[in-house]
Amino acid sequence: MYGYQRRWLRRLMVIVMTVVAILIFVKRDVILDHLFNQFSQSTVAPKTPQKEDPQKKLATQDFTNQQVIAVNDNQPNFTTNDLKTDEGPWQKLSHRDWLGRPRQANALLNKQQMPTTKRKALTVKTPGYHVYQFKQNNQQVYLYNRSHLIGYQLTGLNNDVRNLVTGTRAMNAIHEQDNQASMETYENQIATYLRQSSKHYVRYQVTPLYRNVERIPRGIELAGHSIGDDVIKFHVYIFNSQPGWQINYYTGTALQQNEEK
Repeated sequence: MYGYQRRWLRRLMVIVMTVVAILIFVKRDVILDHLFNQFSQSTVAPKTPQKEDPQKKLATQDFTNQQVIAVNDNQPNFTTNDLKTDEGPWQKLSHRDWLGRPRQANALLNKQQMPTTKRKALTVKTPGYHVYQFKQNNQQVYLYNRSHLIGYQLTGLNNDVRNLVTGTRAMNAIHEQDNQASMETYENQIATYLRQSSKHYVRYQVTPLYRNVERIPRGIELAGHSIGDDVIKFHVYIFNSQPGWQINYYTGTALQQNEEK
């Protein structure tokens, strides 16, 4: 009887531990949100020594009201193999990291991938996402977008957690108040080029860059090159910032410093 009870207790403990592990995995985004909120209230963000890594160097740069800067003299660094079209168009998304953050997305874009239906509403809650509104050009707009790494208009990919990050309006959307570029600027250039011919291909790479364990990227590294010509050719870093706003990249909370007009 005693041996039977011990076996039963062991089985019960295994079952309980398995259920707890599953719950932690499923609810990891909620748990991380809570932990980062507590962390931001109790201590200063940790700093780690910076290595000689070009992408880490980009992530350490601070926004100075210039939304886009050139990387590598605006020259994409795709290899010959990267530009092959033998297998036709494709897209590949990286698995999220241990913090649930999306990572690099790659694609060989072509007209046949482009969607013919209207985009459905987004249901994914991206890491660090909060709802803030402010007035811009006499309209109420949102501070944050749930920004696609590979834009919906290019491949039709929509509610995929690997392809969505929390991005500011200034990083993601067309600038109506100035002449600066955004992710949508480059996406529109590519879309226009692809629609011109079914023989047009564009190699595309999008990389969200983070500082340490921050949940919202400091910016997006974007590279594109049309195959067989240089109609599309760029390599840029787009800051994930918004003029007039101070953003906590650990938690996604933000404070408006002055009202935009």
